[in-house]
Order: sequence, then C-alpha cells, then structure tokens
Amino acid sequence: MSAPLTFGDGSNPFAGDDHLTPFDCTADIDLSGFDAADGTTTVPAGVYLCKIERGELTQTKAGKTAYRLLVKTVEPAAHAGFALWRWYVLADAAGANRAKAALAPLGLTTSADLRRAYPPIGQDVYVTALVTVKNDPQRGPSNDVERFERCDPPASAVVPPNPSAVPLRGAADGDVPPTAPGDSAAEGQVP
Repeated sequence: MSAPLTFGDGSNPFAGDDHLTPFDCTADIDLSGFDAADGTTTVPAGVYLCKIERGELTQTKAGKTAYRLLVKTVEPAAHAGFALWRWYVLADAAGANRAKAALAPLGLTTSADLRRAYPPIGQDVYVTALVTVKNDPQRGPSNDVERFERCDPPASAVVPPNPSAVPLRGAADGDVPPTAPGDSAAEGQVP
C-alpha cells in the first residue's frame, strides 16, 4: 500500500506521517483502570448481594420467548460491578411454572408485569443470589445465577431522589421549610 490511510475525504488536519492522528491525542484520558485489570470475567461461586439492573421480555437464539434479568454484584466489594444474567425460557408449561415461582417475589406475577419495564423507575431492587461457575470447553468459564431471593438494600446504598416528589410549600420561593435544621421552630426556640 503506497498511500497512508487518512480516514475521510482528505480534509483531516491530522492526516499524514508527520502529525498525530485524533486517536493518538488521548493523553488526558485516565486508563489506570485498564492497566490494573487482570482480565477476570467471572466471579467465584458463592452468595452475593446483587442489584437488579433490568428485566426484559426477549427471545432466545432459537426464537423461544424468554424473560431475562440483568443483576450486578454489589457485595463483596472485591467483586462489585460484575454483570450476571438469569434467563427464564417460557416455551412450555414447565418453564413458565419455574419462571413464575422465581419471579413472583419480585412482583412479576402476570404477563402484563413481564411486558413493563423492570424495576419500576425510581425503585432499586436488591437480591441475595447463589452464583455458580460453569466451564464451557469452547467459551471458557461463565457464571450462572442459580437462585435468588429479595432482600433489603445494603446500608451503603444511596436512596435516589423521588422523581414524583412535590416541593414543600414555599420551597420554590427560597423559603426554608418550617422543620428544616437551623430553623428556630425546629430547634424548640421561640422566634
């Protein structure tokens, strides 16, 4: 190949052998996380505290109706952030019964529930999950969520703001609500 690659119509000011390409101008990007990564793609078998990121109605590669949950590990901290999937194939009565028994504690009890976004907006759902490791000779190790049960959020969980909250009277005008810290009535002092 005699001509250098220039990506585009030739108007790229970084094109040519004497200049850096836009791909080389990344000195300000922090890549320390990549350097520290060890390539681990699974968590060891065990019980984990997980947060359900989403549930959705989908299809398998074979075209069968299925429901899948995406859960992310929260604790222990050494394995926090790993994405795990749990699939329920609804192709026959046995699969539908297993799915209904497993999903009922999450409030997913009807077909209408499976069609709605899960978890509902503004609601965090936590579970304790039994996670196993299987070793596929072709694809290598992967995790399975064998079973789970709903649990309370961890003490470190931050409660998100309520998107449906209504401001207190006067709060929009900059007034301090009567029970706010620092208010004389709130601290038992007479104004």
